[in-house]
Amino acid sequence: MNPAEEQNVLEAIRLNDRQAFEKIFRDSYKPLKAYAFRFVNDLATAENMVQDVFLKLWQNRHNLVITTSLVHYLFRSVRNHSLNHLEKTRVRTGYLRMQLEKTQDEEDFSAFYPEIGLLEKIDSAISALPPKRQEIFRLAREEGLKYREIADQLNLSVKTVEAQMTLALKQLRESLKEYHHLVLFFIFSGRGI
Repeated sequence: MNPAEEQNVLEAIRLNDRQAFEKIFRDSYKPLKAYAFRFVNDLATAENMVQDVFLKLWQNRHNLVITTSLVHYLFRSVRNHSLNHLEKTRVRTGYLRMQLEKTQDEEDFSAFYPEIGLLEKIDSAISALPPKRQEIFRLAREEGLKYREIADQLNLSVKTVEAQMTLALKQLRESLKEYHHLVLFFIFSGRGI
């Protein structure tokens, strides 16, 4: 098709001439589909790329300004549409891969749930504390009393309570060091051991 014929076809399409549109569709569809296939490597997707370009051409026919040839415009549109599709697919695939990797990481449930029997081990370690230290620790962590309140209740100085708590935490850390990543949360959160 020479430039004058292309301009006539384009003008006819602008004036809603379906026959002119169908002619350019029939003449260009197969080469455009083969061109799209080179990018997307899938026949159905290539067909969709070409159909999308023609649909857009028809929808925008009244405002369409083509400075090159119509055929060149169609090939460039198919190329751009195919590249956009590939970019969206790449981003979507990357996102899905990231979600899959994240899901696989989360299949290690041990990071989310305390080890079975851990609470009993913590209770056992607390019970192994000397009696007064154990009492101070339980008043602080299980009952949530402040050091001043514990000191008043047990008739001790606040410094003694602080020292006993420091020793209790040190002893518990040592007793439960193999669970340090979980134990610290339970001990320091005051979760009522």
